Amino acid sequence: MLIMIPVWRDNARFDDFRERVLAYPLPPETRSKSDSETTFGKMSGGSGDYCEYQVRLMLQTGLSQKEIWAHYGKAAIAGADDGEKVEVRLRFGEETGDGRAVIVEFGDISPSDWDWRCT
Repeated sequence: MLIMIPVWRDNARFDDFRERVLAYPLPPETRSKSDSETTFGKMSGGSGDYCEYQVRLMLQTGLSQKEIWAHYGKAAIAGADDGEKVEVRLRFGEETGDGRAVIVEFGDISPSDWDWRCT
């Protein structure tokens, strides 16, 4: 039973992290192109037992890259452990007649404490 406690705790951390990300408002002139994608598991690089939390949003916007950077640059979203601010990465597609595609990725890591998904 003790082994399961870190799993439940990490599930709750992940759910809370995802909720905080999704609660952050979209920029003006921006809409979601699809449901958010979420991933949780072993950190893909580095060493040690760390869990990696990621939420990816696929958006369509009429704003410039500079405006999108400004909007997400001021996002004060707490990470998985409610501590440091999450890392935000942006990728921009080509501009089309209905705006530009933007992928916004929010990520964080935390120690795993024996969660088998992160070791």
